[in-house]
Amino acid sequence: MAKLWIKVKDKCQCQLCSHFCLLSEKNPLGKCKVRYFSKGEVHSLVDTHLACLQIDPIEKKPLYHFKPKSQILSVGTVGCNFTCKWCQNHTLVNAINIDEQNIDELDALKQLTGKKYSIDFLLEIAKREKAQSIAYTYNEPTIFYEQFEQIAIKAQEKELDNVLVSNGYFSAIVFANLKNYIHAMNIDLKSFSEKTYQIYCNASLKPILDNLIRIKESGIHLEVTTLFIPEINDSLQEMKNLVSFLVKYLGKDTIWHISTFYPAYQLQEKQKTPLSTLDNAYQIGKELGLEYIYYGNVAKDSITYCPKCHEELIKRKIYHVEIINNFNGICPKCGEHIIGIW
Repeated sequence: MAKLWIKVKDKCQCQLCSHFCLLSEKNPLGKCKVRYFSKGEVHSLVDTHLACLQIDPIEKKPLYHFKPKSQILSVGTVGCNFTCKWCQNHTLVNAINIDEQNIDELDALKQLTGKKYSIDFLLEIAKREKAQSIAYTYNEPTIFYEQFEQIAIKAQEKELDNVLVSNGYFSAIVFANLKNYIHAMNIDLKSFSEKTYQIYCNASLKPILDNLIRIKESGIHLEVTTLFIPEINDSLQEMKNLVSFLVKYLGKDTIWHISTFYPAYQLQEKQKTPLSTLDNAYQIGKELGLEYIYYGNVAKDSITYCPKCHEELIKRKIYHVEIINNFNGICPKCGEHIIGIW
């Protein structure tokens, strides 16, 4: 049986994310397609099995101000609570569709979602590969909450950090729990338009903005990523609105990653994002006060500068990272504290 749901008359309401799906015999599937109603209870297809398991550089998450140059064990499952038309991991997200399956055959269905790993085995892989953290990523981790919570709690006991790479749609209830064992998050802020979220993701903007504020107030290390897509979220006004929110509610020291869209999934007809779009976002971000802006997935160096004296502190080219003068969170030239966990 799954966690975090309540009875509402003859239905069950899932409490994991901000969809708050009402599940019943007539409508047994949640929007994530992996939580479902059966015999008066909510069950999960992804509470025990993983579909992805890989060692990555932490910069790939992306996290640039959290333990740079370290390795991280990345895990994920199938399914997602969003339906992004540009999804880069759509083959994973859509790897199982149980609409025409017998949802009462739980054990048989779970075999289709990946492989079951013991937590001790996962922690042994992290230790063997000298990983300092575990990332819950690839698809939306909220939907495999039961599994990542168990892994994260035991990882923390073994002095491994936990990283959540998320679309930010988790419920306040979930956040109240995960803030006790998650050390860093990268939230994908896909747009600053309610219409864009509704049309392209089948979701809403406000719950994500609320969660960004919650994360900031909690003290969990936070970085934000925006993928710019031609004619969808790349207008100068939307960029200004998004950056204004980051500066006002999260602070000028917010770490913002700006990335290029490549044609994928249901947006194959779209052109890739021109570098000039990222240049516009970078310029607007700097003009409005953001101190740390990084280009993603393009052949351009990403450098961490001291916001006070502009000393170069960390140079990055793809996943090659050079930490200058043994930088460890304090600018060696002026003594300025640089936000992050070093």
